[in-house]
Amino acid sequence: MMQYDYYACQQECLSEDDCLPTLEEAVVELERAKSRRDRDARQEAEPKVESSAKKAVEIEPHLSYLWYESQSNNCKNNIRDVWQKNLTTQQIPEFFQFTPNPKDLEQLPQLSFILKVPFVLKKPYLSKDDRAFHILDNPVHKDKVFQTPMVAPSSWKGALQSAMIQQFVEWSCSLDERDSRIYLKQFVATRISLARIFGTEKNVQTKDENFQSYLDHLGNDHLSRWYRRYIQRKISSTGFFSGRLYFYPTFFDRISLEVINPHDRKKGTGKNPILIESVPIGATGEFVILYVPFGKVDEIQVAQDLELVAKGVEAMLRVYGFGAKTSSGFGVVDIKEKIGFAIRADWPELKKIQISSEQAEFLNSDGSLKQDFLNDDGTLKSESQYKKFLQRQNQPHNPTLYKKVKKWYKENQERFESSSDLITSQTFNNLSQLSDRANQIIQNLGKSQ
Repeated sequence: MMQYDYYACQQECLSEDDCLPTLEEAVVELERAKSRRDRDARQEAEPKVESSAKKAVEIEPHLSYLWYESQSNNCKNNIRDVWQKNLTTQQIPEFFQFTPNPKDLEQLPQLSFILKVPFVLKKPYLSKDDRAFHILDNPVHKDKVFQTPMVAPSSWKGALQSAMIQQFVEWSCSLDERDSRIYLKQFVATRISLARIFGTEKNVQTKDENFQSYLDHLGNDHLSRWYRRYIQRKISSTGFFSGRLYFYPTFFDRISLEVINPHDRKKGTGKNPILIESVPIGATGEFVILYVPFGKVDEIQVAQDLELVAKGVEAMLRVYGFGAKTSSGFGVVDIKEKIGFAIRADWPELKKIQISSEQAEFLNSDGSLKQDFLNDDGTLKSESQYKKFLQRQNQPHNPTLYKKVKKWYKENQERFESSSDLITSQTFNNLSQLSDRANQIIQNLGKSQ
């Protein structure tokens, strides 16, 4: 209701400023000049049209456009043209903390973990907003307060769940021997992991003997009963439970327009191009998830979930995509920066670090930064502080080396901020490295039991 009150107020502002009547008069003048082929009059009318349209767009572009659209008035095109030229987005202020930090894991149960994946869009991101008033029929989804393009947590959950189920189906269909005991155990174990991660499976009840869900058809009645029995005995007697994975929104700092031009099947030509609001190629974002186990926690289960999630996230971001029109290639990304991971556990396998010959100049053998570059409180020395330190040691300053150190420190800063011994923080070049480490942890835990 407040949204309609807002637009009613904006309509009054448009009326008080007389920008719409002024625009209509300027458009009439321009049309007359065109019909008379009067170049001077046309050049005089065009700035008036643009100025009036710009004023209306500054007050409320969507309401101005829809006002003329309802009257079938061509002034709507002037509003849209000015809006397109000035298409910008507002960034979320930095002091709003929407995502958790490794330190927050101290307040959460043992074996909780955070995964942060920074990415760059390789193809545009499309989605559908639910606002009532907009110039386009296909606006991208935005935050309601700042109008910043975003991927909602629910969208991330749906995209990841879909990608992981597709991986599961591809794995199942690729096997020749689907009746072996190893396959049957793995099938049920993976389905249980998916339920543990995302929560109650849609259209599945533990006491239901009518096996009609998609994954029921993928397996057989015996596997469906096995799955339901485990859920009822080990996870929830009612069959209803929440997942362990929590998703956070991703905000973008850029916005653009895509043009789709449907072609006539007979003539092979397009007549009515459709504008679709999008987040363009090259926009950056960060995918963030929090995993919180509850009830009786099994360390091997968590490691299995981690391996499954790491593989699923990589497939979603780089293969299947997220958002709308993913089948046409939209919504896929490149991962060019370090991936951040932190868990409330002491897993030595995560601490294994490969140090290149270049990094050996400023890193110790355990992957920590050499003390020469750090202050007493563990923070990085400024370049001037580092210069003074070298002067006292009678050593020359290497600006290129300091730049490398500063870049490395920025990428690994969360490891320094997370000082608790209970929390293991690490960065990875790609998600495959993380899934390989998780697999190694599973094997080592299995040997120790």
